[in-house]
Amino acid sequence: MTAGSSWIVPFILLASPLAVEMVKREEFKTCEQSAFCKQHRSISVRRGSQNHHNWSLQEPTGYELLANTISHQGAVWTASLQNSQNTLKLNVIGLTDSTVRIQIDEPETAIRKRYVPNPSLVAVPEELAFSSVDNGAQEAKIVGGNNKVKVVVTYKPFLVSIFNEFDELVAQVNRDGKLKVEEFRTKEEGKEYPEGFWEERFKSFTDHKQHGSSSVGVDISFVNFKTAYGLPEHADAFALRNTVGNTDPYRLYNLDVFEYELNNPMALYVSIPYILAHRANRSVGALWFNAAETWVDTQSSVTSKGLFGKMLDKVTGSSDNVPHFDAHFMSESGLVDIFFFVGPTVKDVQRQNAKLTGTTPLPPLFSIGYHQCRWNYNDEQDVAAVNKGFDDHDMPMDVIWLDIEHTDGKKYFTWDKHKFPTPNDMVDKVSAKGRKMVTIVDPHIKKDEGYYVYKDAKDKGLFVKRTDGSDFEGHCWPGASEYLDFWHPDTRSYWKDQFSFDRYSGSSSNLHIWNDMNEPSVFSGPEITMDKESIHYGGIEHREVHNMYGMMYTSATFDGLMARTEGKERPFILSRAGFIGTQRTAAIWTGDNTADWGHLEIAAPMTLSLSIAGVPFVGADVGGFFGNPDEQLLSRWYQTGAFQPFFRAHAHIDTRRREPWLFSEQTQGIIREALRTRYALLPYWYTLFQQHTESGVPPMRPLFYEFENDDSLLEEQKQWMVGNGILARPVVEKDTFNVQVKLPRGEHQKERWYEWISGAEVRGESIYVDAPITFTPVYQRGGVIIPTWQRIRRSASLMKDDPLTLFVALDSDGNSKGEVYLDDGTTHEYQGGQFVKASFNYKTESKTAAVLVGEHIDGSYTAKNWVERVVVRGVENAPKKVEITRLSDPFEPLQFSYDRDSKVLTIRKPEALLTSSYKIHIEF
Repeated sequence: MTAGSSWIVPFILLASPLAVEMVKREEFKTCEQSAFCKQHRSISVRRGSQNHHNWSLQEPTGYELLANTISHQGAVWTASLQNSQNTLKLNVIGLTDSTVRIQIDEPETAIRKRYVPNPSLVAVPEELAFSSVDNGAQEAKIVGGNNKVKVVVTYKPFLVSIFNEFDELVAQVNRDGKLKVEEFRTKEEGKEYPEGFWEERFKSFTDHKQHGSSSVGVDISFVNFKTAYGLPEHADAFALRNTVGNTDPYRLYNLDVFEYELNNPMALYVSIPYILAHRANRSVGALWFNAAETWVDTQSSVTSKGLFGKMLDKVTGSSDNVPHFDAHFMSESGLVDIFFFVGPTVKDVQRQNAKLTGTTPLPPLFSIGYHQCRWNYNDEQDVAAVNKGFDDHDMPMDVIWLDIEHTDGKKYFTWDKHKFPTPNDMVDKVSAKGRKMVTIVDPHIKKDEGYYVYKDAKDKGLFVKRTDGSDFEGHCWPGASEYLDFWHPDTRSYWKDQFSFDRYSGSSSNLHIWNDMNEPSVFSGPEITMDKESIHYGGIEHREVHNMYGMMYTSATFDGLMARTEGKERPFILSRAGFIGTQRTAAIWTGDNTADWGHLEIAAPMTLSLSIAGVPFVGADVGGFFGNPDEQLLSRWYQTGAFQPFFRAHAHIDTRRREPWLFSEQTQGIIREALRTRYALLPYWYTLFQQHTESGVPPMRPLFYEFENDDSLLEEQKQWMVGNGILARPVVEKDTFNVQVKLPRGEHQKERWYEWISGAEVRGESIYVDAPITFTPVYQRGGVIIPTWQRIRRSASLMKDDPLTLFVALDSDGNSKGEVYLDDGTTHEYQGGQFVKASFNYKTESKTAAVLVGEHIDGSYTAKNWVERVVVRGVENAPKKVEITRLSDPFEPLQFSYDRDSKVLTIRKPEALLTSSYKIHIEF
């Protein structure tokens, strides 16, 4: 649920919550209406670019480095920068794992410190002393401690060049001379200032800037890259577009935008200022570490000659034009603070980012199953009927959700006593079927002296303040509301306590939490959010931290869910807003989409963008939040959602009911099959999430993550990889029953692919596939073993001890490998070794023999799971016999069958425990 009509005048909204309109674009700023964006965007490029814009150009800012100010100690190299207007401080900081940090700030004499969003990092970045520093007459050469990164700082004009371990130039800062830092000021009477410097109007709102305009910006070039990704969240293509001279820049400013426009760089709910540039076998990432409103102009181009082109020739040793992808970051406040992840591979970059910002902790098993939600399930009887309906129609489901109507007058942590009089019993009855529930808890607190949360927070001074010291007040679902300040340590402590079972009446360990409206959404505020001049604990202006409000909120909720079981059980939280680090505490969904084919199609690029930016637990509302999907659209959406990490159906209060059994028999069958497919693959999904905790690599991946050398895949967004072994190309186009599928053949054209359902090998690199409404094109990659559960039960928790079926797809050498990770699915005991990790390795030893080796490789969890079936794909001949041996035990014959048409061998009942080691011998 979300602000379905959140920018309608509040009294209308409160009187008629069913009103629904398309997004009103005029309620949200353009760059031209943002004083700092307009100023930064008007800076011309230093090298005489051919690009001409529709605004008045300013000259490059002309910074130079003062060589006599250089100092160096360990991992930190510093110097001063100067132009005709001001002096800045530059820090180049060496970090572990081929990561380097570039900071540009005001000097220590500044009237105020700039905010650095350190809470979004998983830990203090680990510095690594430079191995060598050579401060020359015109440039400094700085080599990273692992000798795999080199930074060259050119003094005049100021330029930072970053090289990877192969001494290839991969990124530059201030290549176009767009560095701009507006210093904090004290207003001087009689002095003229640029328009919007001290106050800025938008519609009926005036933003007063206590310290003047304090914006920062600089250009970053990714050298020898044509394509880049990231900057979520936008309802736009996966590969970043050229915005210069075409559209507004991408905007990163968390906002409550419903029924959002497609193919548009306007801001949505999440802001992660991260870019990944990729080409064949090379990647580099950059994280713009700033929580203020940010605009980013992006452009893919070819270097032009001139002063700067010649300088590029000098550092690259080339006289050829070099492609580059340019990004001009512009933020309202904060400092220029950039982390570069120098790779060199895409998975190296993902790991480097994860080491800094963190990974998603291993989620509870139920949370990667299917979730059923709508605004709103009416009462306890409705919940019971939905719970029973899934069983009656043989459809697995793990979670039933309750939206805002379950509360007493939109007061969170309360229940409507008439509709939900016995919440404990309700949750217990749902959990008796192995399922969970989720309730919504939003950050706006109803202004009601009789509401204990409001009274407590008021008395303790825990709300965000206005500049005059009074509490900030705005309108949201309850009407007049106040907003908790999660920078205040007492707020975080208080909020944590609210989730204890004795405080949150009706809650239990089977009830989890949904944090919505946390951009924060303020119906009565400018752009439907909080006034920028509002004040947080420590004198922090909201403009400095806006984009991390949602992250701070979910992290406080996470602390509460951890504390309620003293850290024993894993929390599950869903958040709408997000920032760097949100992945450590919450899953993210793409917000208020619509029952429309375009919204189905855009779900993949949106979730891929979040995945590569470090947020892996992502999904879109199945069926679309607004509107009523027809059965074709709904069917295709379930087929798509089954192959995306977070799988939830959700609908607006004004839509028709959408429980799967309310549709035709054919559609019920399609939905049932999609759900069963998801549940069969849960061991694989669970293993991928565990691998993510170690490597940072997301379960849902663009194709180029697995086929890094293939430039033809760089803009592919209709198909993706689930892990390294499954390629999904769901049908996302209306009335389409034949689709083109790209099956990458790899660097040496040796990759093999198998149709997931039949197991038959598929030839060709670009094929057309019949896709009737009952079929989803999904393929298994040769060389990968996929673990599955084939005994589909009503929920994931009831399947966790079930036996496994292994799908073995042979590569061009007749080999395959894989692994599975399992634990109790609920607690943190896996952190103490209570898990099982098993590997599977199939090897063709000769024309007449092959062997599948299963090994318990780690963990002390006494798993009950065993392998009950092995399905081998791509077997050219029927075996003569199949036998198993365990340690020193004698060989035992196994039952098997062979399909000559599909070339699939099925081995039955090896009955090998995951905690054991064994070999299955196949003789041809």
